[in-house]
Formats: sequence, C-alpha cells, structure tokens
Amino acid sequence: MKRWFVTFLIALLAASSMGAIKLVVWCGGGTEREGIQAAITEYKKLNPDVDFELVDVPYAQYEQKVRLGIMSGDLPDLVTITYPYAPGYMQYMIDLTQYVQKYLGTTPEQFKNAMYDVVRVRVTEGDAVRYVPLHFTMQCLWVNVDYFKKAGIAYPPFGGRADPWTWAEFIDVLKKVKQANNIPYAMSMQRTAERLFNYLGIRGVKILDENLDFTLDKDPKAKQMLAEFVDLFKQNLMVPAEWISNQDPNMAFTGGLTAVLWAGSWSTLDLLKAGKNFAPAYLPKDAEWLSLEGGRFFGAFKTGKKDREEAAAKFALWLGWKGLGYDIYLQKTYHMSAYKEHMVKYDNAIMDLVQAVCGRLAEVTPEWVVTIRNSTLYSNMQTAIQNQASAAIAGQISVDEMIKNLRKEYDRLLSELGSKK
Repeated sequence: MKRWFVTFLIALLAASSMGAIKLVVWCGGGTEREGIQAAITEYKKLNPDVDFELVDVPYAQYEQKVRLGIMSGDLPDLVTITYPYAPGYMQYMIDLTQYVQKYLGTTPEQFKNAMYDVVRVRVTEGDAVRYVPLHFTMQCLWVNVDYFKKAGIAYPPFGGRADPWTWAEFIDVLKKVKQANNIPYAMSMQRTAERLFNYLGIRGVKILDENLDFTLDKDPKAKQMLAEFVDLFKQNLMVPAEWISNQDPNMAFTGGLTAVLWAGSWSTLDLLKAGKNFAPAYLPKDAEWLSLEGGRFFGAFKTGKKDREEAAAKFALWLGWKGLGYDIYLQKTYHMSAYKEHMVKYDNAIMDLVQAVCGRLAEVTPEWVVTIRNSTLYSNMQTAIQNQASAAIAGQISVDEMIKNLRKEYDRLLSELGSKK
C-alpha cells in the first residue's frame, strides 16, 4: 500500500510538471524588459503554473530576427512589435478577440473603444484584435531648460510661450540657442524613417499619400523640403554622425552638445536618469502641425499549439489592459497609456508635462498620418527611407537620386506585394 502511494505521488508530480507552461517572450531589452519583468513577477503570483523566458533582441536586429523566425518557424510565444513593422506581422498573430470576454470580463467592442483612435486602428484587422498596446508614445521636442534660459528664449507650452513655433521661428531659435551657449550643434535626432516622415509632414510633404501612392517625385515641394533637411546637417544645426553613422542622439543631448532633442515621450526615463534640467515642448508648425504616434504592441504568434496560444493570449491581455499588468508596465517604463482617460500614478511630476504636451499633439495629428503608416507598403520602405536619407546627408547621393532610388524601391515592393495595402 505504501509503495502504491509513493508511485501515485510521483505520477501526480510528473503530471503537474507536464501541465506547466513556459512562454518564450522576445522583447527589446532595457526599460522595456524591466517593465515586462515587473509585470511577469506580479502575474506569476496569480498564475504560478506559468513560467517565462525573456529574450532580449537589440532594436537594430529586431526586424531581421522576426523575419527569420517566421521563415524558419522558430518563433516565440509572445513578441513586442514596434509601430512601423506591426502591420506586416498581423497575419502571423492569433486573434485575441475570442479571449477578451473570458479573461477581461469586458466585450471586444468595449475593449477596442477604450483605446485612443490612433491606437485602435493599429491593433485591429477587421473585427480581429491582433495586438494589445504595450506603450503609447508621441514625438515631441525636449529642450535643455538651462540653455534656453541663458539664451533668453521661451519655449512652448510650459517655458513661457503658449503657441508652437512656426518653422521659420524654430530655425531661428536653433541658431540663437546654439550661439548663446557656444555648443557645436543645436539639435539631435535619431536616424529613423519616422523622424523624416514627421519633418516632411510638418512641411506639407508626404512620402506616400492616403491612396498609398508614392508622391516625392510628384510633389513640387518635396525636393526643396528634403534639401532643407539635408542643409540642417551642413549648417551644423543637426549632428551629421547621428544620421551617417547612427550615433546615439541622447548622448549628444544629455552631454550638453545640443540644446534640443527631437524624440518623444519614450525618452522620459532616460532623460530623468541623466539628472539634468530637461522639459518636453511642442513640435513646430508649418503647413501642418502634427506628431507621429508610436511605441510598441504585444502579440501572440500562431504556433499551432492551442494550450500555449491560449496561455499566451491570457497573459497578453492581462499585460495590455488598464488597471492590470498595464499599469505595472507603465509605472516602470514611464510611457503613456494608450487608453482614453486612463490616469496612471507615476512617481514623478514630469509625466504630467509629458502627457499634456503629447496629448495635445495627439489631438492635432491628422488621420492620414496613421492611414499611411499603418500599411505594409510603408512598413517595408522603412529601411530604404532611412538609408537613402543617410546617404544624402553624407553627400554620397543627391536629393534627386534619393527620390529616384525610393521610387524604384516603392515600385519593387508594389510588384512584390501585388497590391497597395
């Protein structure tokens, strides 16, 4: 009898072990990993039968790793996806809709309608929910408050000026603050297609239009606006190395080499760690006044293993829903909430400024900004756009050649995809 009982216990323990699920998560490392890890720690208290393996993937390698994983079938259960690349991977993600009521106690429509409009259109595909919000960001300016004070320049909206600068005023400000503080450059900006898209949008130029037609070789203003962008580097108003050799723009800004950082709400935590006097400010206004929403989504890959897919969906929904794991993640990462009227309690008042500045920019941003960027065509043009811009800034190609090369890439992608989407 005793031997039978011991055998029973061993079998029971083995069955229990077999029932445990381990979910593999690919993430971007840094504060993103810290936020997910903080949420996982709390989630495991509620679900001790689920284990996690977090795998850091550097941003520069992220796109390639996901593509190779899809081609080989060697995929994680869950993955964080940055905004520009999200549309291209929707087809590989499970539909979370079927699990919303079960695990959140709310209807799919209530779940979707709780998000900002610019977020909801990004996570859905028809009626299906392919992602949950991980964090929500808006591009803005960050200013070195001490530099601006020394130059006697007011900045909007909390530095003594209510309205955004016009583009002409902004260029004048960059020149004056650079001279007053005797610094080598005026502004830092990361080398991404999104920053160039934002700049061109403000100047009234679109890379693709709402019909997803390539417009840089049709718009009479495009060449001039691109030439003026390149000229910012020639005048040392912007840092050439940040676009030619992918130098970190935060280093120049926090190191005092520049007075302005064109980045966004995602920089909050890094700038706070630098321990200097920085503040968010409005982007300038020209033909348009707009920003670009961004951030990360969280999705569960189709693996064909139903128990793992459901466990992944359950965790994704918990992590991406207000009042649950989402608040834990945001408090750790200092990102904005993607849900309307969702107030997260942060431990630093700077987030009140960030939400006011970026919230206003979200309100004025037109719908076409999302329509164009929420497309596979634009998603697949990201690398070509930033590489061609870098080559023009380095003097390797002319602006005319840049436009021609992007037209060729657009036509190639259109042929490859078979349709505009």
